[in-house]
Amino acid sequence: MKLPPFLLSAAVLFWGWQTGLWIPALVALVLLEAPRVWSRRWTFASADLNRFSDFCALLAGGVGVLFYFNYGNPRAVILLFEWLPFVLMPLALALLWSTHGEVPLTVLFWGLRRQPTDRPRSINVGYPYFAVWLLAASAANRGGSGFYLAVALLMAWPLALHRPRSFSLGSWVGMLGLAVALGYAGQVGLNRLQLWLEGAAPEWISGSGSRTDPYRSTTDFGTVGELKQSDSIVMRVVADPEIKTPLLLHRASYDFYSGGTWIARNGSFTLLEGGASTWQLGPQAPVHKVQIHDFSPGGNPILALPAGTVRVSGLNAASLKRNTLGAVQAEAPPGYVDFEAALAAAADDEAPPAENDLRLPVAEEAVLRHVAVQFGGARAAPADVMRRIREYFGTGYAYATYLKEAVADRTRLADFLLTTHAGHCEYFATATVLLARAAGVPARYATGFSVTEYSKLEHAYLVRERHAHAWARLYVNGRWQDLDTTPATWVEVEGAHASRWAPLYDLLSWARYALSRWLKGLSATALYGSAALVALAGLAWLARGALRRRAHDLQVGEGAGQASVARAGADSEFYLIERRLAELGWVRESAQPMLGWLQTLAGNPHLDPDMLRQLALLHYRLRFDPAGLDAAERGVLRQRAAEWLECHPVHSLTR
Repeated sequence: MKLPPFLLSAAVLFWGWQTGLWIPALVALVLLEAPRVWSRRWTFASADLNRFSDFCALLAGGVGVLFYFNYGNPRAVILLFEWLPFVLMPLALALLWSTHGEVPLTVLFWGLRRQPTDRPRSINVGYPYFAVWLLAASAANRGGSGFYLAVALLMAWPLALHRPRSFSLGSWVGMLGLAVALGYAGQVGLNRLQLWLEGAAPEWISGSGSRTDPYRSTTDFGTVGELKQSDSIVMRVVADPEIKTPLLLHRASYDFYSGGTWIARNGSFTLLEGGASTWQLGPQAPVHKVQIHDFSPGGNPILALPAGTVRVSGLNAASLKRNTLGAVQAEAPPGYVDFEAALAAAADDEAPPAENDLRLPVAEEAVLRHVAVQFGGARAAPADVMRRIREYFGTGYAYATYLKEAVADRTRLADFLLTTHAGHCEYFATATVLLARAAGVPARYATGFSVTEYSKLEHAYLVRERHAHAWARLYVNGRWQDLDTTPATWVEVEGAHASRWAPLYDLLSWARYALSRWLKGLSATALYGSAALVALAGLAWLARGALRRRAHDLQVGEGAGQASVARAGADSEFYLIERRLAELGWVRESAQPMLGWLQTLAGNPHLDPDMLRQLALLHYRLRFDPAGLDAAERGVLRQRAAEWLECHPVHSLTR
């Protein structure tokens, strides 16, 4: 790999700076720079390099699976790019310690191995491997102008060494400065475009139904047709036997409704006191415990907590904060989020009612007050309102995932209350909240998950993406109480649309979860140490034959600066034949395989091509077979080569 001295080392140090992983960076630095001070070299055949390349491919697959099981996407993809230089390092080291200056393309691409050619192409992978280190550092980019400046300097280094002499130094510096400035402006522009997209269309990039925005919840009121949700398992729950299901796991509440969207107007967050994996949410003494195993692909998750949670423990998070509407967010890395929620009988995790908790939307106010009078809740006590709303939706209403067009001049919510009497949980929850307000009871819209499905395999409740749920919270008897008016049949209706492959997906999900739990139980030292030992063992097994085959000392001439390598089989008589053929006009091109070259001579019977092929095969064994040739075979090569040379003097044949 021909690169300017120490350029690759600078890229390695840049990677260490961006990732903060200085120990792996220093180890890589030593391995990549060692060939400069040690003259030992090995001659690897293409088959040897193929094995190194295949090992790197298998290593990439294993590392990718490990990251996916432990972190999920997109974090797994980012981490794979971050560690890609180490995945490719076995092949890089094989090339650095070999006598090869270039590597055949067949080593890098499996498809080319199936279509051998007489003129295989080779490339120098020095700069591509340098680019891989820069890409890996970019995957771990910490932000800031220092990153871009360092990239610009690393790119300018080789460009300066290869500057065309037709350009003056001043012109070259000016063009480089312009390119750097334009690149920086493009980077800033792309970053601002990303921020705008995240703010303008968060639903495009949410990527998972398990994610929750504590400030806004957009319903599917405007959707026409069948609503389908995924069977993917997003959470596992282990609850005390005394806790009855369905159990509602609350993530966020909202107090302002407008046009099918719920907003948390009074949803400011404050840090909770605690730490060392335990935080106190309320003063009451807990009476039940629930173990929750969540998964957060993006980190900093909104926790799914049962009503009455007064303590969160066993959580690997730097901090915990809660807003006035009961949403609790953890500062935690991506991956599995495990914790224990301790519950009290009558704990309240939300602020007392405010003005927004009685506000009605103008478009539906008349309909809501009319329906409130119908079920007798206009002047009833809060507890009676709660009971009558439950009874009202318990008769004459049905759960439906297929939605039709609304009656003209009527909102979807009004059409639900007056005509269709069918809808999904967002309809029932929104209508319940607003009807309670129309009856004078403060109410809020709550979102989260419903826990209903028990797995005997995992001895835990499984929470799927289609178990995402919405319900109402009413302020009754001095505290907020959950009221879920969605017909209980919604679980069966959603389950009826499950994929026939769901059992297989569940098994894979369980395997991923079990592996992640096992890995989480290992210390970082044990995990990375074991991975390093496995990689080294595989590399040693891979290289055992090649390293034993031909090890040579590289001697550098003082005057010419040329490297001469004493190769195994350098005294082969076939080289005399190759020289004679060149004298006769049959010159082998650089990097042309011996057998492929001889194939071009097959049409000339005067050269005795069959004999040449037999001698070439003996020559190959002498050069590349670890066992070499025995004395008899060596004698055959020597004798037959002499016979061929005697039969084909220089003046015998011209091309």
